[in-house]
Amino acid sequence: MIDLFEYLNYREFLRDAYEERHAGDWRFSHRYIAERAGFDASMFNKILQGKRNLTARLVSVFADIFCSDAREKAYFADMVAFNQAKTHTESRQYLEKLVATKECKVENVAKDQFEYFDNWYHAVIRELVTFYPYVGDDAALGLMVRPPITASQVKSSIALLERLSMIKKNPETGFYEQTQGLISSGSESYSTAVNAYIQQNLNVAQDAMDRFGREERNLSTLAFACDETTYTELVEMVRRFRREILAKVSQCEKPNRVFQLGMQLFPLSDPYPPPKRRGRKRRIRGEEQQESGEGPVTEGVDNV
Repeated sequence: MIDLFEYLNYREFLRDAYEERHAGDWRFSHRYIAERAGFDASMFNKILQGKRNLTARLVSVFADIFCSDAREKAYFADMVAFNQAKTHTESRQYLEKLVATKECKVENVAKDQFEYFDNWYHAVIRELVTFYPYVGDDAALGLMVRPPITASQVKSSIALLERLSMIKKNPETGFYEQTQGLISSGSESYSTAVNAYIQQNLNVAQDAMDRFGREERNLSTLAFACDETTYTELVEMVRRFRREILAKVSQCEKPNRVFQLGMQLFPLSDPYPPPKRRGRKRRIRGEEQQESGEGPVTEGVDNV
């Protein structure tokens, strides 16, 4: 029997609950759900795949279909709000509500994952302990970080990384070692937390321009024009490059410094011609077009 309160992702719950109900009653189908919800039969699958979000009306409809009482309906609504939250603060707020609702069955790691993404320096500490002989000298380790962090921040970071099984103490040497860890930025539930984490790292990168000389940093930007097909290929090239970077650094036998590599690929203009959408109209080269904010078309310039 599917237990709603074991889930933190409403799409996973809907998928499992549907499969269980459908296995027991063939009439419980996508078509049946579509008729209850008032949409076409393909929409439910799009929701499960993350291609469509639930509106307030659909939250109520799905709660009636898949929840058995008011408590389950309230939890389901909070879970949807958690997964579809647009800000890190909102995500944390709904996560706390979900944790409070659960009967001591919460994944404690979920809260720790949010805490991990709250501060940029946790990842730095995790890398530092692979070569710095840390045995409890929090202040000294904090001074190794750029910009420096406090001894209390180091202490709480070490405790968090241990809870997440991302580092462990070697009983023979007394030093910490890196482990596989439990953090994955791919989880939909933590997307807003990851966005906040990335924003912190962008701020650190901006400060690095003044903190380090040109011989210690490599910063550049590139603007260019291309089409959607080329953009898709570029995204895959970036993914391959990241994998190559990870493979290369894994072969480093004696690391002695922590680095950050940031890669951003985003549009700097509207596409031309802009897609027709509802909204104000504007005139482009003598033709009336709808305003839009989508698409990666840019002018070429390289600034190093």
